[in-house]
Amino acid sequence: MVALNPLAQANAAIQQQNSDRNGKLRSAAKQFEGVLMTQLLEVLWKTTPELKKGPGSMYQSMFQGEFAQHLVSGGGIGLSDMIVKALGVEPEPGELATRHVQGKLNTLIAPSSPLTAFDGKHSGVMMDVARAAKSMVDKSSDHWAKNGSLTADDYGTLGANEFAGESARRSVENANGYQGYYKCNLFAFEVARRAGLAVPEDARGTLQLSSSNRLTQDASDGSLESGWAKVATGASPAVMQDALHAGEAAFLLVGSGRGDRHGHMAVIEQPHSIDYDEAGQIRSISFEGWEAQPDGAKHLTQRTWNRFGEKGTPGARNNLERIEIIQLAPKVAQPHANTETQGQNP
Repeated sequence: MVALNPLAQANAAIQQQNSDRNGKLRSAAKQFEGVLMTQLLEVLWKTTPELKKGPGSMYQSMFQGEFAQHLVSGGGIGLSDMIVKALGVEPEPGELATRHVQGKLNTLIAPSSPLTAFDGKHSGVMMDVARAAKSMVDKSSDHWAKNGSLTADDYGTLGANEFAGESARRSVENANGYQGYYKCNLFAFEVARRAGLAVPEDARGTLQLSSSNRLTQDASDGSLESGWAKVATGASPAVMQDALHAGEAAFLLVGSGRGDRHGHMAVIEQPHSIDYDEAGQIRSISFEGWEAQPDGAKHLTQRTWNRFGEKGTPGARNNLERIEIIQLAPKVAQPHANTETQGQNP
């Protein structure tokens, strides 16, 4: 028999009402932005001779409406976010006004909040990322090498709850400290976890690992949109830099290897340049950041990744099958369950 807590029920009802209200406001704001975008597209069609030669007005109107909604769902011009903020509602967690797009991205969209003061390079989320990465590199760089061996203090235990910490200890011990394995994905996820960012976890807070190849595939086919991260491929360095300096988000870079080769993963500190092809896919990216390389974890001030078919450069990560940018946001704290309302099963 499950005991019912009237106060917990009342709080849950209030939270549900607030959630429903906020959801309706976000929906209305996006609809309004869609109407505005449709009107802007109509003006564009009327003033662009090349577009006037297209299909009839009825089909143009239908296309403009659908295209406007597509733009809004991909971040739009940020108007809906400004509206909901003015109404006292925060945008949905982790949203950045960039999405993986088909076609060349040439419109830059600013982050949803104004820039804040930073220490010359870091603030907010990125301050925590930099501290976590620096601590891991300074204290145990060689542990993250392919032939290095991780300890329980290196991976999954710092700041974890009792169950997740014990699970991480067993994982490290059973895998012999992951000695002989490439650890770029473990390193990147551990940096994010220590920085308080959302990472793939189960209900008990245990980190759910994903290989670089799998994560890149999930990002490219749309299956990554699972709540803990969003695909940001298509963003310009300027948009990413603004979000980083504002302390709004952090970015992982993932790449898949060709055939049976390993992929790679890194934490981006500062993007320098990104070369997109006509389909919106990354040919090459240059950045500063942190990586666990075969000889250990490092802070790199000039790193380049190149896709297969692009001209390789000395010291770069070359011949990757595909490269994707993933946006992370601060982890949303989950409310502690009231023991009076729990059943017998864990």
